Amino acid sequence: MMHPSFFDNQYNPVRPITLKGKLLVGVIRFLYIIRNLFSAKNGIYPLAGHHEDPLKMNLKQQLYFGYKYYFRAMLKGDKGSGLEEYFQSQAAEFNPIQTDAIDEKLTLSAGGDLMPYHCITPNQCTDLWNDCGDFFFDADLVVANLETPLNPNKPASFVPEVMLNNMYFNANKNMFDVFSGFGKYKGFDLLSTANNHSLDQGEDGVLKTIEFLDQKGIKHVGTARSEEEQDAFPIIEKNGIRIAFLSYTFSLNALVCPDGKGYLANHLNLNEEAPDLSLIVRQAQLARQRGAEFLVVFLHMGCAYQPFPSQTIIDNMHEICRLTGIDLVLGGHPHNAQPIEFLEVIDPFSGQKKQTTIVYSQGDFVAYDIHKWCKLPLLLKFDIARINKVVCITAIRAKLFYNYAKIKKGKITSLQFINYNQLKANSQLLKNDTASKKEFEELVYFAENYLLKGNIARFLVEE
Repeated sequence: MMHPSFFDNQYNPVRPITLKGKLLVGVIRFLYIIRNLFSAKNGIYPLAGHHEDPLKMNLKQQLYFGYKYYFRAMLKGDKGSGLEEYFQSQAAEFNPIQTDAIDEKLTLSAGGDLMPYHCITPNQCTDLWNDCGDFFFDADLVVANLETPLNPNKPASFVPEVMLNNMYFNANKNMFDVFSGFGKYKGFDLLSTANNHSLDQGEDGVLKTIEFLDQKGIKHVGTARSEEEQDAFPIIEKNGIRIAFLSYTFSLNALVCPDGKGYLANHLNLNEEAPDLSLIVRQAQLARQRGAEFLVVFLHMGCAYQPFPSQTIIDNMHEICRLTGIDLVLGGHPHNAQPIEFLEVIDPFSGQKKQTTIVYSQGDFVAYDIHKWCKLPLLLKFDIARINKVVCITAIRAKLFYNYAKIKKGKITSLQFINYNQLKANSQLLKNDTASKKEFEELVYFAENYLLKGNIARFLVEE
């Protein structure tokens, strides 16, 4: 296993695939070396005040984003904040409830970001779901973040191997078949569509994506065709329990909703200090008034490629939970998995003390970014039950998977999710793939020192 000092001083966070990608990344890394000779180094701490919204980023923030993506990984929380110590030492306050007084119950599986990469094709993903499909899709409700429009009338637009400017995505039907498990499993019950790529194909892309999901019978939340539909967010009754779903994004990249059409995407400045949260509060109140007993909120916010959320993100998450009484936050955008937190709040609707579960990030899911940390998706399954007339989470199960790519002559020939614990116990499964074995060793270091050192390890299961 690699010595920690390798990460502290020398860690290269990306693994490009093609020869062109390797050359381009090499040039970028060389330029950062030159820059560091003549200016203060960024080091291993996040840039103070970085909000990651392309619409507002200045040159310093753009250079910082490139630095942490291509050159040196951020290994600490905000400087002087103590966040890394807090998350790494925090004991899970959540305790599974052991009782025979459960009236109704259901399971909810949650995944991270579904993104349009070149390699997400039926031919290259034949074995993708072999190890995790049964675990993930075997739930009463299955949800994730659809981080791309899907306009079948336009050609696909993929995530580039080396990201240097604003990117505008579009998925296709074949890719969605891969996302959904090829029809071998039940597929998705609901997808969040509010994220920084919601408007990538314009207003028509929003409308066509909604139409596509409607045709598939998949509920969706976060984008809408009208003000009325914006407030007609899904409330799903399953096994006698009514669960509402809401969704919001911190950014629409360099785009904005047309005047008078803010309903197209639930866009709030969630990465900045003291954002206007009135839309979330109003819709949470509507959800409770309409009989929702449990509230799940997708919050697409945070800063990418960092092991911990920033203090601003934590403060905003806490404020949202206190104002709304959310039961479960499913965070997204950082692209690598981040810790879970349990927050005690007073539900403003019922006046009762409760516990909110905050998942800051599950990382990429069906995707393949060259940033190594993105290749360790965190999948979560929640048991939700009514106990003494109160609906709450009674148990949490988690699994980590290595998104393993077989690469031949600069081309990905296949993708497969491999169980993290099983691969860690038997790394010989990668014995003939030296580059992937080295990458997985680095991911083990990341997982053991950032994700599992806090509370996520408690929830890992093997079944």
